[in-house]
Amino acid sequence: MIYDSIKNAHLYRGLNKGIDKVLEIAAGLTPEGFETGRQEIDGKNLFINYVSYETKPKEVSSFEAHRLYADVMYMVEGSETIYVKPTPKLKNITKEYDPEIEALIADLDDDVTEVRLDAGMFCVLFPDDAHSPACICDEAMTVKKIIGKVKLN
Repeated sequence: MIYDSIKNAHLYRGLNKGIDKVLEIAAGLTPEGFETGRQEIDGKNLFINYVSYETKPKEVSSFEAHRLYADVMYMVEGSETIYVKPTPKLKNITKEYDPEIEALIADLDDDVTEVRLDAGMFCVLFPDDAHSPACICDEAMTVKKIIGKVKLN
């Protein structure tokens, strides 16, 4: 997992071309004029989902973990908590990996790492980073965020 301010995105340049592209786009985003939807960049190899939603309580959350994609999340407006845990250490997988949704699903464990994603912050979650995004930080709020889906080789 990578977690940092978009101001430091240059430190990760060259790690992966798809991640580079998502961070380049993220650096130019503002809440004004933000529209939800999907931006195709390279078909199924690289696309971005522009989302807005209300954060939810930890108690109704679950982990997801991917095999084919890294998730690049950038918070445009608002704050959320993302709970993270190494995928191999998940205790209760409730749905084995399903290629249709490109994820496995698991119950949220007690021994998680909390990542606070505030406006201007990004994280890159790899297949070994099971994650539960969209959770309440201080109070429930509507957030604006992008999720770049970067297919890994």
